[in-house]
Amino acid sequence: MDFSPLFRSSNGSLPSPNGTFLAILAGTRLIIRDAHSLQTKRVINLNSDFAQRISFMRWSPSVKNEVCVSWNGLGSGKRRSGIDKTEEEGGAPLRLLVADEETIQVYDMKDDKWTATINQGFGGIRNVDFGRNQDEVIVFADYQLKVTVWSLVNSKHVEIPNPKFSTNVGYGYRPCTSHFALLGRQSTHDVITVHNHTNYRLASTWTLPTLDAQGLKWAPCGRWIAVWESAASGYKVLIYTSDGHLYRTYERQCDGLGVKSVEWSPNGDFLTIGSYDGRMVFLSNYTFSPVIEMNHTSTIRLPGVSVWSECLTSSRERHYSIVSQPMNLPTFPCHPSEVHQKLGISTIAFNRPDGHLVATKNDSMPTTVWIWSLKLLRPYAVLVHLTPVKSIQWHPTIPDLLMILCANDEEGRGNGVVYLWSSRWKQPRAVVTPIERISGQFWAKWLNTPRPSSFATASNGTSGSSSTGSLICDRRSRSPEKECDKKPTIMFGDRDGFALGYVEDEMVDDSEIMGVIAEDDGYNTEKRAWNPRDWAFSSPTQQQTPTSQSNYSYSISRGGLGSVLGQSSNSESSKSKKDEEDYRHRRHVSVKS
Repeated sequence: MDFSPLFRSSNGSLPSPNGTFLAILAGTRLIIRDAHSLQTKRVINLNSDFAQRISFMRWSPSVKNEVCVSWNGLGSGKRRSGIDKTEEEGGAPLRLLVADEETIQVYDMKDDKWTATINQGFGGIRNVDFGRNQDEVIVFADYQLKVTVWSLVNSKHVEIPNPKFSTNVGYGYRPCTSHFALLGRQSTHDVITVHNHTNYRLASTWTLPTLDAQGLKWAPCGRWIAVWESAASGYKVLIYTSDGHLYRTYERQCDGLGVKSVEWSPNGDFLTIGSYDGRMVFLSNYTFSPVIEMNHTSTIRLPGVSVWSECLTSSRERHYSIVSQPMNLPTFPCHPSEVHQKLGISTIAFNRPDGHLVATKNDSMPTTVWIWSLKLLRPYAVLVHLTPVKSIQWHPTIPDLLMILCANDEEGRGNGVVYLWSSRWKQPRAVVTPIERISGQFWAKWLNTPRPSSFATASNGTSGSSSTGSLICDRRSRSPEKECDKKPTIMFGDRDGFALGYVEDEMVDDSEIMGVIAEDDGYNTEKRAWNPRDWAFSSPTQQQTPTSQSNYSYSISRGGLGSVLGQSSNSESSKSKKDEEDYRHRRHVSVKS
């Protein structure tokens, strides 16, 4: 990996969502740099007292003419006209806010003379971010007293009382229409309120049948809201329509704690649930019934699955080495007396844009990252590290490029390390960065570089395709004149400074790639007629006609860790048909403005 020069900062740095700018706090100055040339574009002088108290720095959301995914996975067009005109025209400015516990300063990247100051007043600032676009700022007060939405256009604000959480797990904007949904607590009940996208007037509200709801998430299509119950109250996930009708409740028996994490797949085909027992369940977006289940076992016996372990040489050089199977993964001992037990699936990260790969972390095995393939229904690779994993980040535009950050070792010295994995490489990489004397706050983020111009999107069964989907890329050119041929870039650092790292591609012969794909893994990827056994192959977005086998019974295990759940009786088959009819009857409901 090539590195840029080291830049000093005093209170953190942050790349913009579109990968254009870098914001750096250095003393009393807020410096804006070009992310590619690293030249200084703007310097903003801050009040010295305010600069020392800054605890929040946020960029406005990137502007995209996104295509909304409809109920069957097909694109339903751009955002509705009139909802956000600046986004449709693509002319929205990029803005940056910095804030302490009382005051918010907002700056425009196009207009140097434009600035906004917000004094929150009573309640203080627990969390702050931009709203649905660059013209709104959403502020959460301390002690969950209220949430305030400020307009940067007319200086007006709207207050909504009693939010349950101050993070994005407790609120969300509906895709395509930008309706605002908030999870609140009124008296002794959990309540969801949905507000209009322009004036934040109440559109609908309903009380949840939960003891302690832990969050809500909109589906990518905007038709569903998923709400999950506290793990101490059992295994329970509620699926609501956008106007508050309870469509489905998914529950299951559990010996101990229940749900720990919930995530929608990028195209909305699946709602994925991670639980404290180490299992991950995929619910279909048709009837919200389980279709795939994957288990994180402590022993791996999977022929064809690469298990990589981090090694440290006597000279303190780090690298990955392949491990023979069976292998017992390192586990973390859990004591019943602990209040916060380290168990369960805490991280579920889908790659984008296809969502064919899923990276997960089980807290009972904190040093291990599992990379699952939804095409193979088994782990694609398992990466074991020397220290616990802190974060997992897929590249925003390259589907098979993953970055992993781990905690410092016990000695707490040395340089920061970034771990990279790609399905196109012969082995993962452990990259030692030039950031020295790590203070425990080492971080790393992808820069949103454009997708390579020669990216291959061949489907299964065609020459040059991969058994995991569209994961094989042609080699990128190194032409500096082409914006789309920039190398994948990582921004990393701590509170004292940052640098950029440029990921080098690995030249691999196509014959070697196809040789790996040709290995027998018990899962034929050639094109053939669809049947119920292939539920995991065919996502709801694929328009293939199933064979006429209404009462097909099956229960298949893939490699001992993945399984397909299907109908085993006529009664269950009829129930599935009834669910489908009920779904098609109610799928047109929407929020009433």
